Amino acid sequence: MAGDRGGVIPVMAAHVAFGVCYFLTAQRVLNMRLVAPETQPLTGMIYLSDALSSTATWAWTTAIGGGKTTTSGRATRAVDSRPFPRAAMLLPVFDLFGLTCAFEAMRRLGGPLYQTLSGLLIPFSALLSRVFLKRTFTTAQLSAIGVVICGLAVKAKDVADASARDGGEVPVAGILIANAATVSYGFRGLVMEHLSASKSTLSANAQTLLMGACGFTAFCAYTAAKTAQDMDGLVWSFYNAQPRDVNDILKVHLGNMLSRAFMVKMMMGVISRAGATQLALSNAIRSVGVIVFSHFIFCPEDSRQCLSYNGTVSAAMVVTGGLAYALCKPKPKTKTSSTSTAAGASSARRRRSPTFHDRDDASTTTTTTTTTVRRRSARRG
Repeated sequence: MAGDRGGVIPVMAAHVAFGVCYFLTAQRVLNMRLVAPETQPLTGMIYLSDALSSTATWAWTTAIGGGKTTTSGRATRAVDSRPFPRAAMLLPVFDLFGLTCAFEAMRRLGGPLYQTLSGLLIPFSALLSRVFLKRTFTTAQLSAIGVVICGLAVKAKDVADASARDGGEVPVAGILIANAATVSYGFRGLVMEHLSASKSTLSANAQTLLMGACGFTAFCAYTAAKTAQDMDGLVWSFYNAQPRDVNDILKVHLGNMLSRAFMVKMMMGVISRAGATQLALSNAIRSVGVIVFSHFIFCPEDSRQCLSYNGTVSAAMVVTGGLAYALCKPKPKTKTSSTSTAAGASSARRRRSPTFHDRDDASTTTTTTTTTVRRRSARRG
């Protein structure tokens, strides 16, 4: 994974670009209020996008490599016979819970404040990688993480001051939901990094298909159990509340699905190259982009989306810290364990192998015994 680190910046830049488009179109869908928030419309649409994009990728790669033989039949059977990684079943759980909480937090808090709170994913991902994967970070990497956290803290204080000036209060429930999304996404990134580091049989595209299929199935079950029971109150009363432009609705939804599909591809690329902490930093830079563009797009409609001087400083700090972390060289792995293992094996071989003195003693004993037997035989004769 460290060897691919040099190519992480282009992948991270693409992840940020598609992620900004994804969140801006998602905010636009939420502002349209086409249906009741309880129906979770974005969740179903996003998981359908994941399932379709991963299926299309699988079909494309199968068609391209269908007539080629890259490995022998023996090697292919060895790979296919490996068991399915049980840890992968946690991916749909963490992703579904995190996505549902994220959209609910965006609806309650607004895009900028949620994006700021999601920056807590950076230290949380680093902590999980350190505890579960035993990853170590250099001083430069920790300093870059600190710069990002300070930048997010500046934005958080700015949002709090703005709420105090306006006389409003930030909903505590919304903050708790945003933190729950952060924790869930942190564990999702941990599982992804584990699967990538362990060279499991589940590819990045297969992981996306697993999360998309399970998430869309859960959405369909939820729709049948709740939304279908009150279509008039949860769907048509909202949709018919104001005139709708069908073409505009289709454009926004299609843009959201496409940007989501490409963002997920780039997310897997960041994970495989640099790990979950780098993905969290990429998400932080993406959050800054969302905040900046929200100022120009949504500020006239919602004052919570407006960008201030402190917000600009925060954006600069987050981008600087994220790029600095991407350019840092990872801490080299120590060879203490392998050296001690080799030393132990060498000592074991020395213990098993007889010394020259042992061999001489054994040879002397054998010669003495043979001479004694010959003397006894001569006396009897």
